[in-house]
Amino acid sequence: MASHFSRRELLRGAAAISAVELGGLRPALAEDKFTVACTGGSWGEGIRASFITASKIEDRFKMPVQQAEQIESVASSKILSQPDNPPFSVSQHGDPEAILLADNGLLQAYDPSLVPNFKDIYPIATQPPRDGMNAWYGSLVLTYWALTYNTKYVTDEPKSFQEMWSAKYKGRVGVPAYGWYGMLFLHEINRMLGGTESDASKGIAALSDLVRNNKAVILENADQTVQAFQREEVVIAPFFNGRTFGLQENGIPVKIAYVPCSVLLNAGYVILKATQFREMANAFVDATFTPEYQLLMTKRFRYPPSNRKAVLPAEMARYAVTEKDLENAIQLDWVQMNKARATNLDRWNKEVLGS
Repeated sequence: MASHFSRRELLRGAAAISAVELGGLRPALAEDKFTVACTGGSWGEGIRASFITASKIEDRFKMPVQQAEQIESVASSKILSQPDNPPFSVSQHGDPEAILLADNGLLQAYDPSLVPNFKDIYPIATQPPRDGMNAWYGSLVLTYWALTYNTKYVTDEPKSFQEMWSAKYKGRVGVPAYGWYGMLFLHEINRMLGGTESDASKGIAALSDLVRNNKAVILENADQTVQAFQREEVVIAPFFNGRTFGLQENGIPVKIAYVPCSVLLNAGYVILKATQFREMANAFVDATFTPEYQLLMTKRFRYPPSNRKAVLPAEMARYAVTEKDLENAIQLDWVQMNKARATNLDRWNKEVLGS
């Protein structure tokens, strides 16, 4: 007898196989306590201090909060492989993975009566309605990927990513590797030139020219980018706002310009549809949208709050992103980007890198 599988079932199966290849998955028990999935290290420490300890959510619900620390792609694979028996109550993701989970019917909407702070989140830091859900995703900070530059060499604030093509910076322009944030940067440039996520040809041609004629340096990760700016090997490159402020505080003369076609890389929590702790999950999400708790994350990581009502104290005022800055941010079609990911990687290798 022939078997017919839906696209949703195929996606779940592929994700499960991928997760096994990443290290194997054992059958997970249903969540026996409220579990928050997020990345580890200093970021995980910040999540606990800002949204668990400060909000006193454990005391309010008489329930301990367990953190499950892993990279977001592994968390999403586990969720996809156990749709009816989720290992987490809430899980932090960027836009692409959040959309994937929503499209597989694995999330539930926020309850507006339990998440009142969601209405104050900048719209650009949320996702529009999806899978029958109105409010379902929002970022806890404004993580902006824009244009960082060394003021010793770039004396006037750039008005566009086009500044990177200036011959003045030949050999000291930075471009992120495709496997880091190169795919994102490709689509920023493609949109700047009038392209769409379904056809990145304009962006590919422009970056090919930037690498070939302006001798752009390929940057593999954030640490290499920091070092390149510190050593003045790179004087202009797309980078994160928080990382740029960190460079400033270490005495490097850099600034960030929120030029047109910059992108907000959201980091927000989704609520698993099958969680046993619906009320606590909504309360936790609301804590991530609460101004006073977001400011604790800003103090640690220099990314400004996503809540419009949050007021930065004087010592953090330089981290602010204004309404005018946000007008330059674009929302990309991550579904189309992911469909073309492999094709664009091949074109990147051949046409941009010339390999």
